[in-house]
Amino acid sequence: MAPFPAPPVSTPPPPSGVSVGGAAMGSFAYEAQTVDGRTFRGTIEAASATDAQEKLAQLQLRVLSVERAPETRSARKRVLGQDDFLLFNQQLAYLTAAGLPVERGLRLIATDLRTGKLSKAAAAVAADLEGGMPLREAFDRHASRFPPLYARLIDAGVQSSNLPGMLFNLGRHLELVGRLKQSLWRVLSYPVMVLGALSLLLYFISTVVLPHFETLYGQFNLPVPIFTRFLLKVGHVYPYLFFAGLAVAAVMVLWLLLLRFQGRDAVVMEAVLLRVPLVGPVVRASLLARWIDALRLGIDAGLDLPRAIGLASDTTASRRLSVEGARLAEVLTMGRKASDFRGKLLPQTVPAAIELGSATGDLQATLATLSNLYEQQTEHRLQLLPSIITPVLMMIVAIAIIIGVAALFLPMVTYIRALTEMIY
Repeated sequence: MAPFPAPPVSTPPPPSGVSVGGAAMGSFAYEAQTVDGRTFRGTIEAASATDAQEKLAQLQLRVLSVERAPETRSARKRVLGQDDFLLFNQQLAYLTAAGLPVERGLRLIATDLRTGKLSKAAAAVAADLEGGMPLREAFDRHASRFPPLYARLIDAGVQSSNLPGMLFNLGRHLELVGRLKQSLWRVLSYPVMVLGALSLLLYFISTVVLPHFETLYGQFNLPVPIFTRFLLKVGHVYPYLFFAGLAVAAVMVLWLLLLRFQGRDAVVMEAVLLRVPLVGPVVRASLLARWIDALRLGIDAGLDLPRAIGLASDTTASRRLSVEGARLAEVLTMGRKASDFRGKLLPQTVPAAIELGSATGDLQATLATLSNLYEQQTEHRLQLLPSIITPVLMMIVAIAIIIGVAALFLPMVTYIRALTEMIY
């Protein structure tokens, strides 16, 4: 198909230090339309606005506008994260849905991203595809530079002749994962901050307030109740406990960083969070929602049920789900019913829904409904957590303050009472 004619574009003057006529490249922000009229925006590296127009026209895109993008240090040093990869996946989905070949879409997106490992990998895969290498071999060659299983998902989408649908479904799954993680972090960050502030307050009281009261009791020779003596002894020990807690927290942070470097942080955090009261059910429902949604994604991509189960287990990066998913796949491979499976993390609802959906021939819709159910449970429990945790924290803070004030002033109340009895 011949490319759309590109409208004339006036080239703005380049910034200082950028050569337009030479080999130096600049970033240009563009707005373009695909063959079916879909509009999207991005950036592209080119020597001039005219050069950017020609590159976009070669990709069968109708250029609506091109202008030089502002040069910023943050753009040069941008590191590709989850949001950037989500944008990458959405762009590839729209381009492939518009009929653009995969290699051209990857080439355009790699130019759009400009920096980062994924950008270089996309450009390398595009070069391999343009050289005639099959899609599966090209992605397998650079699989370590992409997120886990992305190559398998793309290959499954191509085999099922539904690559755009697979990419859109993957984008929905990534949005679900990101939303659940953000919600869980927002809920847990408040208790952590309150407990941290309470620890600092107790440290201030034990190091500044308690010594003055202890000196006052000694000067006036006041009788000190057992409760007050216990509080003073705790005040002597608490600074050591405070710094010991900081040391333990620092060791835990370093340990988590080491685990993240080794790629095992998700397994440890899952094992810990699943055992935390109130938080464990939220994490469990979140894992189930992601696992079932990934299973639906594999079914939509044309995988058989055992392979889709393995794909879902790998996508969620849950060790317990991987083990139970492998057992469920083994049950299905042996020709037994899914309802014969018994698991601890996977409830009996999941194999029963799989069996029902397979029997009715509407497995994708059944999995989508079940994933939506656990997603709603996750969000509902997340909304309940503040209403439970906040009053509990307030009660802890109030009890600590009441005990501290009572223990500090109880000797003075006893002394005032004794003076009153002497006077009257």
